[in-house]
Amino acid sequence: MNMKPPVIAIWLFVFGCVGAIPASNMVIEKPETDDIFSSVSKMEALVSQENAIVNMLDSFLIDAKQRISIIQNYVTTYRQVMSGDLSSSKLVANPVDAYHLLKRLTIDWDVVERVLEVESNSSRNALNHVLVLRETSVFPNSEDLHGAAIALVRLQDTYQLNVTDLADGHYNGVDHSKGQVFQSRRDLSGRDCLFMAQHAFADGYYDTALQWAEAALGQFARKGDNYGSELETFRNEVKHFVEFASRVHDDVLERQGPRGVNWQTNSHPVDRQFRSGTSEKYDSLAEQQFTPKLYQHQSEDEENEHYERLCRGEKLRSANIEAGLRCRLVTRGHPALLLQPIKVEEQSLDPMIVVIHDLITERQTEILRQLGEPKLATSLHRGGEGKFVRSMIRTSKNAWLQEHENASLPAIRHRMELATGLIYAPETASEYFQIANYGIGGLYKTHTDNVIHPDVRPEDQDPWNLYVGDRIATLMVYLSDVEAGGATVFPRAGVTCWPRKGSAAFWWNLYKSGEPDLTTRHGACPVLHGSKWVSNKWIRQYDQMFVAKCGLHPLEKYDSLLM
Repeated sequence: MNMKPPVIAIWLFVFGCVGAIPASNMVIEKPETDDIFSSVSKMEALVSQENAIVNMLDSFLIDAKQRISIIQNYVTTYRQVMSGDLSSSKLVANPVDAYHLLKRLTIDWDVVERVLEVESNSSRNALNHVLVLRETSVFPNSEDLHGAAIALVRLQDTYQLNVTDLADGHYNGVDHSKGQVFQSRRDLSGRDCLFMAQHAFADGYYDTALQWAEAALGQFARKGDNYGSELETFRNEVKHFVEFASRVHDDVLERQGPRGVNWQTNSHPVDRQFRSGTSEKYDSLAEQQFTPKLYQHQSEDEENEHYERLCRGEKLRSANIEAGLRCRLVTRGHPALLLQPIKVEEQSLDPMIVVIHDLITERQTEILRQLGEPKLATSLHRGGEGKFVRSMIRTSKNAWLQEHENASLPAIRHRMELATGLIYAPETASEYFQIANYGIGGLYKTHTDNVIHPDVRPEDQDPWNLYVGDRIATLMVYLSDVEAGGATVFPRAGVTCWPRKGSAAFWWNLYKSGEPDLTTRHGACPVLHGSKWVSNKWIRQYDQMFVAKCGLHPLEKYDSLLM
């Protein structure tokens, strides 16, 4: 299934709900349950699963209609005989009618009774079939539906999508797909829009919550006939929500301002009376212009705004900086590269970030995906106490592949070594292949790839990390094209790398001194449309001592691929 609009995915979940670091000394804490919404691959499996259920229900309905027609015929015959003011005495007075009465309550009723029994057994069997399917296969739950709702809210907010259009099931792409309009097969109802509004509110998107609530009222106005007598109840529910959300919105705006780490509001209050006497303050908030803040520390709020703007394809760097970037062919004098040089496109010189085009073949991307797909499990990230946890900060699934699992993997690893000039074997030199697939609005908020943290005491660090060294560099291979969204962005460097199947992004995570380079903080943008697959290869520090040597200054950087 090539097209996977988020709106369609929501309906798939509604249907369902009604019924690590590899090897060595590392320990991965896996979640007790595994979600579905965080991987498009898992979602695709649901499509065929739902199809099997619907086919079973379709057969059930065909048989049920035949059985119901027999019961309907019995009822109709009775109504026809008893039409008018015919009394029971008059009916049995006629010997033919009396015969039919006895026949209906013997032969005909036996047939009806058997039909009812078959219907009961058939219904029970259909129910048991679905229950067994839920128990023996991956089936969505309410947590998946909530995750999908938050994903839609984040997509709308990150890409500044028109809520009314999104509720109707269509939205535009970004950057290279700006001219493309995506349309779902089914729109969102007023009830769905209210559901989105409630999730947006709970997640601190107070301005977005009000937009979704307005969309709910719009859907009720346009399609009120679909709700019958419950329409007014639904409308009142939305109006009460709007009143409450507006009060909270205005209170947060007044006390905390329009934007923070865990909240965002409009620049003006909703209540007009609230504006009196303080209109100048709100006007000044609305007039504040965004100014890029690159190559320096960013607050969490500033970093998030840079992240979102880069995800939308905005240019944050000056023309002078971008004019200095080059594309080049790299052979490094190696015989294997003379006829097939590495195609390098510079994305940034400081920090050094490049895209290596056509690093691996289409066949090799398929091999990595096919090997990784059966092993996919919910991605974890390092939490506040250093433990690996799952959350909406990272919505994807990943798997780990060792080279012995397929004969093509050593060849892919060798190609990576040629491209970067770094050492990838033995296992102390680089981690296993990590395969990741992103789900509805799949993303990974801004983070660093280094795993040794300077503010943590050596005795509290993982022994394996201290033995092999930190992640000196990252090579991220894109295993799929993404129709809209899904870029890799570097907020402090102002860099956006768009996914292209077979190509890879490469950057250094550390200074030559081994200290983490925070200008390489990066994040994965939400997938607006399509499916995103990547393969990460993290290169460890100590085995590179003779090819990526230390510098003479603590802040000296690696300025290129190794030549």
